[in-house]
Amino acid sequence: MTTLVRLAKRAPCLDVEDFQRSADRASDWSAAVPHGLRGATQALTLAGAYRRGEPACDVIDELAFDDEASSARCLAEAAFGRAWASPLLDPASVTCLVVEEHVAKPGPVPASFVKNYELVTKRPDLDRAEFDRYWAQVHGPLAATIPTIRRYVQAHLSPGTREAGTAPCDGLAITWFDDVAAMRAGAATKAYAETRADEANFLAGELPFVITTERATFPQA
Repeated sequence: MTTLVRLAKRAPCLDVEDFQRSADRASDWSAAVPHGLRGATQALTLAGAYRRGEPACDVIDELAFDDEASSARCLAEAAFGRAWASPLLDPASVTCLVVEEHVAKPGPVPASFVKNYELVTKRPDLDRAEFDRYWAQVHGPLAATIPTIRRYVQAHLSPGTREAGTAPCDGLAITWFDDVAAMRAGAATKAYAETRADEANFLAGELPFVITTERATFPQA
């Protein structure tokens, strides 16, 4: 399974409340269906996150396809391109990642949950293969021991995206929690401290993160 990810900020003319009320209009993926769209979700940044200033993005869309070739054909479709470049979004902010998921901690998603995205950038002295190996085989099992994480998925860049070398980051670390309180409780554990300490072994600098709630945009209930 390959996932096409769109990370974006809202258009400058929109405040947060206006954008979140109308964000469903930025996720019409009907043009992706002929290219094999399997499912899509839209994650909106929690309102409380704005108290600390502007977050890394306001919205993250994930579109699932059978393989990278299907997602590439979709991206090349003009009708899809118009939907992708929604007028609700700041065009300069729209980022595209094509990723393949590695499940580091399986588990059901709670009925009511928050979903945290961290934008991962590899240490510059590591080659891509070693970065992917370390993240999946060493860091992943360590992070999976944080007790309040319900599910943890690593989104690694797809082969074509790695070869192109144009991605603004090297992947996404995606975790699900019961709520924000559970996230904070996890951050107080020894497992969390050990996980953060390990990041220097393969990551560069701080990890921008976005705490969101999510809804399905395809198929719609």
